[in-house]
Amino acid sequence: MGRGRSAVTMDTKRDARVGQTVRWGPGADESKRLGTGAVPASVYTDPARYALERDRLFRRTWHVAGRVEEIAAPGDFLLWERVGQSVVIARRESGRLAAFHNVCRHRGARIVSESGHCESGRLLCPFHGFAYDLEGRLVGVPERETFDEAKLDGLRAYEVAVEVFAGWVWIHLDPKQAKPLAEYLTGLVDEFAWYDMGSWAYHGGSTYVAEANWKVVLEGFLEAWHTPTVHRRSVRGGFDVPRSTFAALDPHSMMVVPLAALDIDSAPKPVEHRQFADCQYLLFPNAFLNMFPDQGYLITVYPIDANRTFCQGYVVARKTTPEGMTAEAWEKNVKSSLGMMDRIMGEDLAIAAEIGATRESFAYRENIYNTLECRITAFHRQVDAYLAG
Repeated sequence: MGRGRSAVTMDTKRDARVGQTVRWGPGADESKRLGTGAVPASVYTDPARYALERDRLFRRTWHVAGRVEEIAAPGDFLLWERVGQSVVIARRESGRLAAFHNVCRHRGARIVSESGHCESGRLLCPFHGFAYDLEGRLVGVPERETFDEAKLDGLRAYEVAVEVFAGWVWIHLDPKQAKPLAEYLTGLVDEFAWYDMGSWAYHGGSTYVAEANWKVVLEGFLEAWHTPTVHRRSVRGGFDVPRSTFAALDPHSMMVVPLAALDIDSAPKPVEHRQFADCQYLLFPNAFLNMFPDQGYLITVYPIDANRTFCQGYVVARKTTPEGMTAEAWEKNVKSSLGMMDRIMGEDLAIAAEIGATRESFAYRENIYNTLECRITAFHRQVDAYLAG
């Protein structure tokens, strides 16, 4: 596998009449241009590589931290703890969000230990009672006169960039390096406009732990080729996997898997892929968004350490009942989605654990990828680019 950014140039095909990128039909599939690939086993097993990923990848990219419904009211705050970082995301009185590192500037204790609501607008460090407002500014210091005032003047918890897009709360750990979220998301902004996810409802989620490197887990979401084997009991038909199309929206990617029940071949041309297919998106570097026309789920994938992974899943759906369904049937359908997500994740993580079980074998030397796994090849090119920089 080559190092650095992908040399492939994507000349996306747009339909002149509707101004939308065509993702289904002749010329839409980019799998051959993305190509095949291979990576050494050390990509998953080398501790030095893992340290680089924490420092150069996760610190320099945007992350989905939750849904806006989780911090809906002024005073609500969400605790996000991943890859050794602890962040508070709070809803201010103005309604806007603020985010900051959950580290007291006195002696490094966490300011809060769980998500919650703060009626007073002051968060107190449990060690000595240093007080911070919901923007992370230091607003109260016990025994203030005993400190060097120059050290306290203007002191605040270190800031974290925060934005809201499509109903999701996004953070960047290093605001000085963060480009605007819309610029970072590139083509995903137009892709997501059709769904209008900001108006959807959040229906809860689940958490999972896998005994495997985080990239092993994530790669299971970047191809559908394993569906007939790994998911043969949970997903019985319904997905026309062999006819999937693939596209890169660097550093992100997507896959369109036709839904048999919706007959994509009879759809008006150009085909609105989001209406007739299961569209699967990589939100680089580590989130997977699986979207059906009226509901979907998002999975974030974070390393606990080099050999274990923590995942969090979220289920979202339109608030309005789809055409042709009763409200009662739609409610039942949405409620069943959480259980289906849990079942599919259980199957994916069981396979990931089988891969994790061979990580110390001297016979595990390399992964090879075909064109059905082209998004994995593209993903590794992007990761390499970040680690090289």
